[in-house]
Amino acid sequence: FVTGSISGCLATCCIQPVDMVKVRIQLGAAEGGSTSPVTIAKTMLKDEGMAAFYKGLSAGLTRQVVYTGARLGLYDQFTIMAKGEDKSLSFAKVTVCALSAG
Repeated sequence: FVTGSISGCLATCCIQPVDMVKVRIQLGAAEGGSTSPVTIAKTMLKDEGMAAFYKGLSAGLTRQVVYTGARLGLYDQFTIMAKGEDKSLSFAKVTVCALSAG
């Protein structure tokens, strides 16, 4: 659970700036504004500073802790329960564990 949550949080921190530019592109398209990623990123940096790229980060981190942590934690538990006496898993069992965990 912990390692899954940490990995999800690190991934979110890396992708958050790109995701924020994507959201601004979508808003620009809906409102008839600019849809150029470079123009939007420059405007964000100039008008709002570096912190603009990380707005909404707390929501993304919360989602990762709950969703990714639970998903990877459940996968580990399901594989432990599915192992037979020889401690190996068939492809079918691994697939069922992965699908069940999400």
